[in-house]
Amino acid sequence: MVESASRSFLLPLPPKSAISLVIARASERREKGLPVIDFSSGNVGMLPYNLGLFDKLDIQIKKELNSSLNLVAEAVKQGILKAYYPNPAALSYSPASGTTSIKKEVIRYFREVHGVPLKDTDLDRVIATAGGQQALSVALRSLRPNTRVLMYRWDYPVASTLIKAQRCEEVRVEAKEDLSIDRADFESKLSEGSVFYMSMPNNPSGYVSTSDFEYIAKRMRESNGGLIWDAPYIFTILKLTSSKAVFDKSFLKEKQEEFRKIAQKYYEDMCILSSISKTCLMAGLRFGFATACSHWIGIMDSLIGRDNLSSPTPSFILCEGALRMFLNNPVSHEWLCEVLAERLTILIEEDLPLILPKDAFGALYVLLKTGGVEGSKFAEELIDRYGIVTVAGSAFYGGPVDAVRLSLVATPWTEGDEQWIENVKTLKKALENMS
Repeated sequence: MVESASRSFLLPLPPKSAISLVIARASERREKGLPVIDFSSGNVGMLPYNLGLFDKLDIQIKKELNSSLNLVAEAVKQGILKAYYPNPAALSYSPASGTTSIKKEVIRYFREVHGVPLKDTDLDRVIATAGGQQALSVALRSLRPNTRVLMYRWDYPVASTLIKAQRCEEVRVEAKEDLSIDRADFESKLSEGSVFYMSMPNNPSGYVSTSDFEYIAKRMRESNGGLIWDAPYIFTILKLTSSKAVFDKSFLKEKQEEFRKIAQKYYEDMCILSSISKTCLMAGLRFGFATACSHWIGIMDSLIGRDNLSSPTPSFILCEGALRMFLNNPVSHEWLCEVLAERLTILIEEDLPLILPKDAFGALYVLLKTGGVEGSKFAEELIDRYGIVTVAGSAFYGGPVDAVRLSLVATPWTEGDEQWIENVKTLKKALENMS
């Protein structure tokens, strides 16, 4: 793989944490079967490693699970056993940015899902992180202060906070009524060496557009800039009709292939972020990953090594297996997509004032209009009067806006999804009372 030229918007490569570095070196030798005489760190979790803690660990998977949940259950089972039996490996330190074996699975993910032509030896071009948000954090913290960072009008608020904390210039690009990017506004704000942060599919709106995405990628390259593509929702793209949402496997594959072709063309100018939480229903286990040029990844690696001496070892052990199983048999997202389609359809059928994109819908959320009431005030009233928890749209919009974000997944699912239906009816009644 050819490395493109150094990017002016990135910080110089900082030195790595000495302790984190030797922990990683020791881990690498162990993976290769080489001897390790370890005097490196306060890794007290290694003391009981050879003693073991359990005579037996037995986990039985429910037989009636569908294929999606069975994959999740099998990954959890194997991960727990590997982490704690017969040796309690989960109690000890592990490389903060992932072992070699983890990075090889991450390489495989970006090669197969996003079309990035990584080789198994390109370990310096990928990183594993304690969740997708940590990947986002260190990607943005790698930017030089005063860098202009463009953002779509509706986007993930943590990115905005990080941009400002890094003393970069946040510039919002306006969205049209159909949620598409206002390209004229974008062109007026684009400058040489700037960076664009974009979640696509978009959180919070569900907006999906390979046309807008390719246009942004092309223009960032032409302006010697960069694109941070936050892409954890690449497996949760639904088809929208006038009256409902549908999970269509062929439609999803079509959109994924369109994104693949764009990434294959522009990956050298991108930092692509993802996580296992949406694909494998494992949001609480905190396992994210990223790929970019080796300089960008090197900065991210150094930042993580300063923040964390070790990865969350049990999560990384479990999630490495989950990622491998998903790549071998990518089905765990299918049940999630079916639930998303059914729940979004219920919202549409109840005629709630939703802000929806055209044709395609991604992510796990939907925007709700608040009838002229500013979103923060509306969200406060909803929770105080009815116990209904939403997130004010202003956090995503970058300023006051008459909307809130609804999660499609925060309510546990049961057969028939009665709780979701009841929650939606309660929400509708509350909206009628507040209008």
